[in-house]
Parts: sequence; C-alpha cells; structure tokens
Amino acid sequence: MKIGLDFDGVITDCGKLKSDGAKRLYGIDIPAGQFKKEFIIGRGLLTPEQYRRLQEFIYDTREMGLLREPVDGALFFLPKLMAEGHIVSVITSQTEVGLKIVKEWSFCRGLMIDFVGVGLNKSKAQATAGLDVYVDDDLDKLEPLVGIVPNLFLFSWGYNQHLNEIGVAARVYSWEELYQGIQKIRGAH
Repeated sequence: MKIGLDFDGVITDCGKLKSDGAKRLYGIDIPAGQFKKEFIIGRGLLTPEQYRRLQEFIYDTREMGLLREPVDGALFFLPKLMAEGHIVSVITSQTEVGLKIVKEWSFCRGLMIDFVGVGLNKSKAQATAGLDVYVDDDLDKLEPLVGIVPNLFLFSWGYNQHLNEIGVAARVYSWEELYQGIQKIRGAH
C-alpha cells in the first residue's frame, strides 16, 4: 500500500517542540497538549506575529528543528511498515529550509523515506493523490482529502481532542493503533 504521513504531529511531537520554542523565545510556559494556533492566539498567549516567529524559529532553524522528539512508537512502526513492503512518504507543509532540516533529522535516525514539501497553508490534495492511506494531526488538512485518499487517519493529541473527525478520518491515539488500522485495511484488500 501507499502510505503518506505528515511529519510534525505524526512522526515528531510538534506540541512539545512549540512549547520548548515558546519558552526559549518568549519565556512563557504553554503545555504541549494545548499548543494549537487558534487556542494560543485566541487566549492572548501570543500575538499572530509572535506565533509566526515561533513557527519560523522551531521549523526553520536547524538548532531547534533537530531537537524534535519522535512520537512514541514512530521509530519502531515506521521502519516496520517499510520492511513489510509499504511505500511510505512524508507529505508536509514544510518550506524548503524546514524540509532540509526534517530530512536531516530523519536520516540521523536511519529513516530513508521520500519527502514532499507542499509549503505553508497549501493543500496536500495533489501530493496525496494515489495514496491508500494518509495520516495527519490537523483535521483541516484532512478534510480536503476526503474522496482523494480512501483511508484517512487523524493522529490524536490534546490540541485536537475537541474536533469531530467523524465522516472525515478515523482517529488513532498511538502508532500501535495506526499500525493495526493499516493492517486491517491491508487485510481487506
């Protein structure tokens, strides 16, 4: 099967990275599980400009980007899927600079995987066409893929718990659960 994965929030813990970055840049503590743009700006914790600077700092600086921590199970199940013959690629909103950093991060961990960077605030529809499975932690990025990718998964975090994924994607809470979901789809084919 052809499987596409978002990078931050699926392979790496972007909430923790944002939390660490906010502490470094602005000296404020924001729990990783609550780090969603709408919450942070809506609650007045950061201005839109500060949030944009934070994103540039964590995604486009090598120092921060290489500090990403893998999501529990990602470095076990991702190679396992590839060893089983699945074609796995990363489809991310990263820009050119950030894409270079995530490739380096992955290479340092032995992940030889293809990357497609679509850019910030751009649709992933064209890049995901032809996939059997796509996984993202952002429901807004999954919704336009309904009818394009037959099997969509929302990787669950504290910052997306309040969202209703029914009719769009199956919610998974761990890499093990994602792996099992992919195995069920594989068995159905």
